[in-house]
Amino acid sequence: MNRFVHRSILLPAFETLLKRRKTLRYWSALEKSQWLPRPELDAMQRDALQRLVAHAYARCPYYRKAWDELGLHPRQIASAIDLERWPILDRETIRAHRPAMRAEGPSLPLITKSTGGSTGVPLQFDLDRSSHDRRCAAWHRGYGWAGAEPGSKQLSLWGVPLGDRSKRARAKDALYNALYRRRVVSCFDGEGDMAARFARELERYRPDVVVAYTSPLHEVARQLEQSGRGVGHRPRAIVVGAEKLHDFQRDRIERVLGAPVFETYGSREFMLIGAECDRHRGLHLTCEHLLVEVLDEHGHRAPAGVEGDVVITDLYNYGMPFIRYATGDRAVAGSDTCDCGRGLPLLRRIVGRRLDMLVATGGRPVPGEFFPHLVKDFPAVRRFQVIQERLDRVRFVVAAPDLSEGDRLTLERLVREAMGPGVGVDFEPVDHIALTPAGKLRVVINQVAQGRAA
Repeated sequence: MNRFVHRSILLPAFETLLKRRKTLRYWSALEKSQWLPRPELDAMQRDALQRLVAHAYARCPYYRKAWDELGLHPRQIASAIDLERWPILDRETIRAHRPAMRAEGPSLPLITKSTGGSTGVPLQFDLDRSSHDRRCAAWHRGYGWAGAEPGSKQLSLWGVPLGDRSKRARAKDALYNALYRRRVVSCFDGEGDMAARFARELERYRPDVVVAYTSPLHEVARQLEQSGRGVGHRPRAIVVGAEKLHDFQRDRIERVLGAPVFETYGSREFMLIGAECDRHRGLHLTCEHLLVEVLDEHGHRAPAGVEGDVVITDLYNYGMPFIRYATGDRAVAGSDTCDCGRGLPLLRRIVGRRLDMLVATGGRPVPGEFFPHLVKDFPAVRRFQVIQERLDRVRFVVAAPDLSEGDRLTLERLVREAMGPGVGVDFEPVDHIALTPAGKLRVVINQVAQGRAA
C-alpha cells in the first residue's frame, strides 16, 4: 500500500505538479521503449544523434569551430558508426572551452554540476533541465530492474553532505528521503562501527532494497561475516554503484545479506549509464539517451568481448552538449542480447578506470583488477591501495592489523613478482585508509599516468 501511495500519488504530486518536472513522463516512455527490437532502438538513437549534432553545430561556438577546422559537418552523420570520425572530448577541453560549449540563442536554463573524478580535480559542467529530468527517469528505470524504483522502501549505505548545513538544506534532504522512502546510513563516519550501525538499521527499518557504495558495503559484509553476526532482515535485492563490483565482492555481499546483488554503472556527467537486470548477463545501456562507444587502442569500435575505452555522447543535453566524451573508464564491449527480452544493448562488464593500470618492468601493463583478486585470499586485509609514484617504484598500502608476518611476506612477494624485477615495492602498513570525498576507495592510483595526462 505504501509503495502505491508514494509512486502513484505523492511522487506525481511533488515531481509533476509542484516541481513541474517531466521525470515521470520520461520514465513511463522508457519503460515502454526498453522492449522495442534493437533495430527500432538503433533508429531512435540515430535520429537523436543527428538532431544533437545539428544543434551543436548551429548553436555551440566550440563545436562549430572545431568541426569546421576538421572539415566535419552534421550532414555527414548517417548512422552512429559515422561518429567515429569525430574528435574525442576530454576533461581538459571542457575546462578550457566550457563557455563556448554552451548553446547560444534562445535561453535554455542550465543546471551546473561538478565531479571530482579519479584525479580529485573538480570538473564543472552544465546541463539543461529537460536533460536532468531524462537522467532521473533512466535512474528510476534502471534501479527498478532490481525492485528499487521510487516507492520501494530503501536503506542506503551512501555518502552524505559534509560540513555545516543550513536548516533548510537538512529539511530538503529529509523531505526527499521521506518522499522516496529512503533511510541513509553514512559511510563517511569512519569504519569502526559502520557494520554495527548498518545491521541495526537493516533490522529496524526492514527495507525492500539496500542501495550502497560497493566498497563500504563489502567492508560491512566482511566485518559481519568475520564477527559471526547474522542479519535480522534480508532485503529482496541489493543495488551497488560508484565503483566496479568484483566477483568476490558480489559473492560475499550475497552470502552475508542473503539477497541478489545488482551492479550499476554511472557517473556525475551522465548519471545512470547502465544497470543489470535479473538475468545478470551484463549492464543494459540507456541507449535511448546515451550513445556508449567502447574503443580499441586505434580508436575503432571494439568487437564484442574486447576491452576498450568508454566514450559517451549524451543525446539530450542541448544546454552544453557532451559529444564523444572520454570518461576515463575501461569496459568490455558486448553486442549480444539478453534473454530478458529487452532490446537494450549490453555492456559485458566494467573493468575500471584507465588510470587503474600500473606499468611493470619493460612497460608491461598490470591491470588494476589483479590486486583485488590477489588480496581477496588474505582475509586479514581490511583495505588496501597500490600507488605507483614512479615507473620504478610502487607503494603497497595495507590496513591489516591482524595480518601475520607470513602473509605479509607472501603478499609482498606476489606484488613484486607482478611488477617485475625492475620495479621496487614498498610495503606500508597503516591503521586506516580513507575513502575519497565521493565515498569511493581508490584501489589503484597511477600517479605516473596522471602526471603525463596533466
